[in-house]
Amino acid sequence: MEHWRVGVLRSGAENVAWTDQGEGQDWDSARDAAVAALHARVLAEGRGEFRVQVAENEAYVFPGETVDGELELTGLGDVLPQRYSR
Repeated sequence: MEHWRVGVLRSGAENVAWTDQGEGQDWDSARDAAVAALHARVLAEGRGEFRVQVAENEAYVFPGETVDGELELTGLGDVLPQRYSR
């Protein structure tokens, strides 16, 4: 089992609020669940600074905006590698 979590650094806060967490059967399934939770969290929170962690691997995410003012989500799936080899 591999643990994952997703968090957001909200405006004016000093620490990340870890909002979503879970476990996957292996690193790959934990990564997929974390990216799905990250996507949902970004949609819920809007632009900001986010963290995603799978096992010991942590990434920082700063979603941007499209020219139409919509959230730019196309790179969220690339935040951690698709496959992890130890």
